[in-house]
Amino acid sequence: MGKRRYKRIVDSLNAELILDGVNYSGIIMNFSENGLYMVSATVYSGIDIPSNSIVGLKSTLPSGDVLMMDCEVKWLQTKPSPFGVTFSMGMEIKSPPEKYKEFLKTLRQ
Repeated sequence: MGKRRYKRIVDSLNAELILDGVNYSGIIMNFSENGLYMVSATVYSGIDIPSNSIVGLKSTLPSGDVLMMDCEVKWLQTKPSPFGVTFSMGMEIKSPPEKYKEFLKTLRQ
């Protein structure tokens, strides 16, 4: 686990990153008790999100519940492609909501 405080659970869930009023579609690729890793869909231009920035994250759980969370960016990587740029990022969830915690329990079973 290295520097990580919590075990990662590999699974996926569609999500939207909300930054400065713009929504970026993506997929959460793994989860932990207080963090997650997300990969974006291709965007047309680069994105610069400094570490420690607070962003919004919206996702609909399999139960139909909608999660809205504030997350702190811990790291960001961009990757150019012939169609634009994708980015991946690690985020810490600020005050994970109870519905998120319940969702994690379903992934552990």
